[in-house]
Amino acid sequence: MVSPTSAAAVANAFLEIQDADGGNYPRIDQMKLQKLLYYANAWWLAFNGEPLFDEDIEAWPWGPVVRNVYLEFREFGRKPIVGRRATEVVVTNDDPYKIDVREPAPPGNDVEEFLKSVWETHKQFSGVQLSNATHAEGEPWHIIKSTYGDLDAKPTIPNKLIRDVFKRKIDAAAPATAA
Repeated sequence: MVSPTSAAAVANAFLEIQDADGGNYPRIDQMKLQKLLYYANAWWLAFNGEPLFDEDIEAWPWGPVVRNVYLEFREFGRKPIVGRRATEVVVTNDDPYKIDVREPAPPGNDVEEFLKSVWETHKQFSGVQLSNATHAEGEPWHIIKSTYGDLDAKPTIPNKLIRDVFKRKIDAAAPATAA
């Protein structure tokens, strides 16, 4: 199955959603954006069984990271990301030497509505708070860290692990049905 969107498109959608929100909460910086991408993909996996985007999520020392989005916004550091959006390299035809760099198409309406719900749940937290939550025992990042010891290699967090952990959260929150 093809993922419904790309990590760059999801990043841009979160930046657009924040701009439209106007509330008083920690602005999206690099760390917060990475954790929003992680949580969006995690909950999408849990509900739909397939990833939201094709890019890998890696276990970095400060939590889950989508490398290409990190590289896109790294110059912002801990400052809010303002004034630009993520781009993608696109082959414009069958000639691999003809490429275009452009903003990805926005996600479809179903994905956009899903991302708004992720935003509503997480917007009040800073990137550090979201990162700390990913480090909790039993979370996919923590499982990878415990397995590898250190994260110098920045290993991929398998989607199956993310899906299974977050699916268990859904199952645990579901009311028990009477027999």
